Amino acid sequence: MKKYSGIIIAFAAITVLGAGAIALFTKQYIVALAVLGVGLVWLGVMALILNGIAKKQQAQMDRVFRENDTAVISLAKNISIPCAIMDLSGRITWRNNAFSSLFDGQNIHGAVPEFDAEQPTRTLQIVYNGSNFQVMNMLVERENEKKLVFQYWIDRTEAAHYQRLYTEQRPYVALIFVDNYEELLSDTQIHSTAVLAEVERLIADLSKRLGGLYRRYDNGRFLLVLEAKQMQQLEQEKFTLLEQAHRIDTGSSSAVSLSIGFGIAPRLAASEQDARRAMELALGRGGDQVVVKDGTDYRFYGGKRQHDPRQSRVKARLFSKALFQLFESSGDIFIMGHRNSDMDCIGAALGVMTCANHVGTHAYIVLDAVNSTIEDAVKTLEGSGAGSLIITPDQAAEMMQENSVLVVVDTQRASNTVAPQLLGRTEHIVLIDHHRRSADYIDNATLHYLETRASSASEMVTEVLQYFADSVKPSAFTCSALLAGITVDTKQFAFNVGSRTFDAAGYLRRNGADLSSVKQMFQNDYQSYVRCANIVEKAQIRKSGIAISTVEKNTPDAMLLAAQAADELLGIRGINAAFVLADTEEQIAISGRSYGQINVQVILEKLGGGGHLTMAGAQLKGATMEEAIARLEEAIDWYEQENSEK
Repeated sequence: MKKYSGIIIAFAAITVLGAGAIALFTKQYIVALAVLGVGLVWLGVMALILNGIAKKQQAQMDRVFRENDTAVISLAKNISIPCAIMDLSGRITWRNNAFSSLFDGQNIHGAVPEFDAEQPTRTLQIVYNGSNFQVMNMLVERENEKKLVFQYWIDRTEAAHYQRLYTEQRPYVALIFVDNYEELLSDTQIHSTAVLAEVERLIADLSKRLGGLYRRYDNGRFLLVLEAKQMQQLEQEKFTLLEQAHRIDTGSSSAVSLSIGFGIAPRLAASEQDARRAMELALGRGGDQVVVKDGTDYRFYGGKRQHDPRQSRVKARLFSKALFQLFESSGDIFIMGHRNSDMDCIGAALGVMTCANHVGTHAYIVLDAVNSTIEDAVKTLEGSGAGSLIITPDQAAEMMQENSVLVVVDTQRASNTVAPQLLGRTEHIVLIDHHRRSADYIDNATLHYLETRASSASEMVTEVLQYFADSVKPSAFTCSALLAGITVDTKQFAFNVGSRTFDAAGYLRRNGADLSSVKQMFQNDYQSYVRCANIVEKAQIRKSGIAISTVEKNTPDAMLLAAQAADELLGIRGINAAFVLADTEEQIAISGRSYGQINVQVILEKLGGGGHLTMAGAQLKGATMEEAIARLEEAIDWYEQENSEK
């Protein structure tokens, strides 16, 4: 019928066009009207004939169904697939035997609560009477009558069973490293062989308990393979292997620290690759923790202990030599830190600039804005004639070439840098940072020096200066800026300080660091002091000794003021940790500080932030101050619950 209908339409079009052509070219309007009339008459006759044929075919089909209605009804009633007919409200008007054995209610919502009259054809997945079903819906439209829905259930129980088996038995790979393996071997007070044998025993017991397998493939390094269902059990237990390792008796004050990287992927090889990436992240965050990489998602466990001070200087020495070679063979050097730069950023940048100048290359510091904490340092640079070495991100983008080097200091997150767009303008990127690695760190660096046990980026750069070349001599102002950077991040040498921190400070003092200049760099103006006092005054203190306060909207240098207020709150007796939130219009910035009993880094990681055990930060975009406070309190509640369970 569709074929003939097309022919009729085509003939009608040809008739009309033909009549029009005759009228246009011959001006025989009577002939044209005659042709058009004949065509329309023929069209009407053909339409009547086809309509008669259609009615005859429909009558034949109706007769066939009437003659076989008994067979059709019997087939529908006894077929093993549950079927039912219902109206859009869900009231069942007919059902077959298979459906009756499953559900005898009058309304389908009793079995399928998800049934939606506004989307009557939507496919649903349900579990009913212990079986899995795929519910299919078809809309039945009838002339001048209400619409009905024909529904049938496909039993997917067996398929779901095998899918569950596949999911539960899929193999996952874990890498286990003894973080402080070299320290354990070098410490003469520790019987390292017995200690490492105890570590392997713990891993063997874990593997046996979970029905997995393990192999030691290098000194202090293990490979563990287990099934997915055991992985769920480990996550519920919060990976007690970390605490078991801490309890190993080493005969000294040193504790055994493990890093574990889990890879979760559909295939075994992909799981192993993801486990390696997870391990890199765990080590970059300071070790003593578990990182689970599940696709693009990362989950973190542990990492709540303060790390022992670092002793070996091998990493600093090797990085310094590699940096010298890179600077020597490259073009201009561009140095940038994080947004709202502080003295640790500026000090580290000036130290790197000293290295670049020693090699004979031009170096520039990229700044987006000058705030009150670095204002004095920038003015001193400008007064010395070096102000032209501080450039904006736009100027840097114009000046950078393919052989330029971009050095990122005091951060490793692309989104937190002064100018993220600069990261794509060169293949030579250098990272120098002391923060714990986050999941969105810059992963394409040519060189990276990441040391979470360092007090500050300024301390790390100070060590680089000592090994960069024998003849390097930083200026007195650079030494003062570096010492100021160490001072601000250690809170006057009170937090995260090791022997190497004092060694770095001694080197800077010997090379001309002026303590009075350092002190002046931390001076506040009167208005900033008053604003900080107001923030401290209105702080709310929880029972656990955690203080929460806020910076008023449109306050100048709000983020820096939040950090200062958090530091001031820690000076109050009874406060163990402080969080100050600042509304910068673009986002809500949170500064967290603690004495070490409370891990502010773990708390703010729940909000997408990061940092250290005693000092961390986070930024919440698209949130109001009330929403940010609620999310922060939720993260604190989670942290307190986790620690109360332990």
